Parts: sequence; structure tokens; C-alpha cells
Amino acid sequence: MRLTPLSTSARGARAIGAIVALSVTLVAAGCSRKPATIDISPKKLKIYGLERSSRLSARLLDKKGEPFETGTPTWSSSNPAIVEAEAGGRVVAKKEGKAMVTATYEGVQAQVPVEIVDVSTIEVSTPALTLIGPPGTSVPLSFTVKDSKQQPVSIAPTWSSQNPKVATVSDKAQVTSVSAGTTTIVAKIGDLQGGTDVTVKIHDISRLEVRPATALVRVGDAQHFTVTAYGSDGIAIPEVAATFQSSNAAVATVDSGGVATGRQAGATTIHAELAGVKAEATLLVN
Repeated sequence: MRLTPLSTSARGARAIGAIVALSVTLVAAGCSRKPATIDISPKKLKIYGLERSSRLSARLLDKKGEPFETGTPTWSSSNPAIVEAEAGGRVVAKKEGKAMVTATYEGVQAQVPVEIVDVSTIEVSTPALTLIGPPGTSVPLSFTVKDSKQQPVSIAPTWSSQNPKVATVSDKAQVTSVSAGTTTIVAKIGDLQGGTDVTVKIHDISRLEVRPATALVRVGDAQHFTVTAYGSDGIAIPEVAATFQSSNAAVATVDSGGVATGRQAGATTIHAELAGVKAEATLLVN
């Protein structure tokens, strides 16, 4: 029996049939691949400040953990009065509190807890500070964190110096000189910032004077004490930054700027210190 070779057209038809069969198989395999999980980043979110926003990202993964190149989940919030969830994963802070934000795609869901903290401003009492003394001289900064109603809130900022070769700052807002120059001390809570410009001047300190030496205020009134420093040359350096403390905080308190406030009738001593040199004044409250 003699076999007859296939014609060119027959071979082409077989090849096309094989390609069609393979395509059908691939399409069927692709259709059977479904999302199994949604990976949201970050896993939890805290937003400081009302009407501020952040963005969540989501990846669709199959049961093997392989990502899908297409597909967009929808977003929703368990409490839109606190957190609004928008298309694309953008979330907007509306009110202080907590809510769950959910991403959904073809019946698959994932959730992220979102917390909103009502904070509006960081007010540093000294917008510009000149730090005079030998290297290592330290003074504290006074600051107030306020919410959207301008009420103080107990939230501690993180602190940093833009030029730590000039001055550093501790997590307690204590500024310490390193070398002559200028820097900016920044307080930060989330995306919210406040701060003060600091100029460092290197100078020896041999004596301090607190003025006025004696002051009288009523309960609720304030008295500003200033410090004059003297170097070994005897030349006065007026109104230098110093560390202040009241010997009796029940009678009067004093902030880092030297402003003392009467609390109840009595007497207290206002202590000032700079570079290890001390001086004092008397405050009477009636």
C-alpha cells in the first residue's frame, strides 16, 4: 500500500486547528483564575487632622499569591461620618474616631482599620530663639498642640533639627547648642508641622541677672521675667534664653519663655539657669 503525502492545504488546516485548540485551552485556564485575596497597604492607618487625606493601595491576588494585572476594587467605609472612602483608595478624615475601610472585588473583601485624630496646629511659644553660651548649652521649648476647636490636646510631637551640627533637639523639646550658626527646629505630628528658627552664638557665661528682681501679681495675672547674661569681659548680653523653674508651682508656674502666672496667694522663687550659671527672682501673688 502506498501512502500519499498530505497536501500543503491539509497541513495548514491541521496547524490552524492546533492553534485554535491551544487558544481555547488558554482562555479556559484564564477564565478559571479568580482573585482569592486583596492585599491592602498599609495594614492600618492613622490620619492626624480633619479634612486631611491619605491613600490606600490594593493588589488582587489569586490563591497562589500571584497578582492580577487588571481589576479595580471598590472602596467603602463602615462610618462615613468619620472616614470617607473614595474611588482609588483615597480616604478623607471627617471626624475624630475609628472606622473600617473595606476593599471589595468580585465577592472578595479586605479591611483596614483607620483612626482619625483631631489635631490642627503645633504652636511653639518662641518663633525665633537665640541660644547663647558655650557648646552644650541647653534650653527647653514651650509648645502647645491644639485641635480644630483650638483646644489643647495631649499629643507629643516628634522633634528634629534641620542642622544638627549647629543644635540638636531631644524628644522632650530640649534644644542643645553644638556650634555657631543657624538651624530650624521642627515639631511634627503626621503631616502637621510647627517649629522655630534657632541661632547659636558661642560665648562664655560668668553671671546672670533676672529682671525684675521682685514682682507682684494677682491670681491669674502673668509676669514676664527676662535674663541678662554677662561674660568674662563684663559686657551685658540682654534677654538671653534660659531654663526657668518656679520653687512653688502651686503659687505660680513659669514657662520656658520666662512668663510666670499666679495660681494662688503666696510667694515663690523664680530660678533661671544658663550653661550651669544660676540666678533668681521673687514673685509675690495676692
